[in-house]
Amino acid sequence: MKRFNLNISLVSVLLLVSVLLLLALPSVAHSETEYGAVPDDAQIERETIEAAENALDETESLATTISFAFDYLTAFVSEAGPPDFLTHAELKASTARLDGVRSILIINKDGTLMHDAFSFPAPDINLGDRDYVRNALSNPGMIVGEAVVGQTSGVPFVPISSYKQALSSVVTAIVDPRAIREPLNWCSGSCGGAVLTRQGKVVTSSPPNVPIDQQIIDRILASEENEGVFSYDKPNFKALIAFRKSERFPVIVFASHAVTPGGVLTTQ
Repeated sequence: MKRFNLNISLVSVLLLVSVLLLLALPSVAHSETEYGAVPDDAQIERETIEAAENALDETESLATTISFAFDYLTAFVSEAGPPDFLTHAELKASTARLDGVRSILIINKDGTLMHDAFSFPAPDINLGDRDYVRNALSNPGMIVGEAVVGQTSGVPFVPISSYKQALSSVVTAIVDPRAIREPLNWCSGSCGGAVLTRQGKVVTSSPPNVPIDQQIIDRILASEENEGVFSYDKPNFKALIAFRKSERFPVIVFASHAVTPGGVLTTQ
């Protein structure tokens, strides 16, 4: 009799454990469903717009800090008239205070490199044929150029330049493209974006060095609005594009999000 009671107790325990497990399973399944849920169109649009706004904010913030540095250096060099070694030291110190900036150059109107925060004395080179120098000489304000490769370093950089009348020179910040591209890395797999010049030239993009369909750029440039959202459609592929045109600097930012299952980035 005692043996029979022991068996009944064991069965009861096993039944109780089974019930508890069954009760727990719906909770686990619900949690997994929420985690793996595909975002709806409204959520994708909100996130894409937010990504474009964040990328523009970051780009404008960087350009603003560089502009302040240029103004300070211009006043220091033009008013104090320091010797070359002191100018170099001040350029180097200013560069160190700017996240993502590798060097600051002062380039004479004829293209001669006068000062370079990276090296002293400055390399004996002429940069007069560089677009970022010519554009700064012919346009007022800050000029954000498309990425180029340094003549002496062989490393890609984004030039941000301004002509300073007090120096009769172009001041240029040599910016690491990753510093501008980082805000565009806003989600994995199906997202991307780019920073463009006002003429539609690519400053930098995410993923990097991947061609962007000219249709996207043309549609953004054709818009008379400073912001917008539109659908980019191709056979078996669809993406949402959100763009923002800066009112302070000559740059445009767009973010993209594929909305087709297994879709690739719009920059591919």
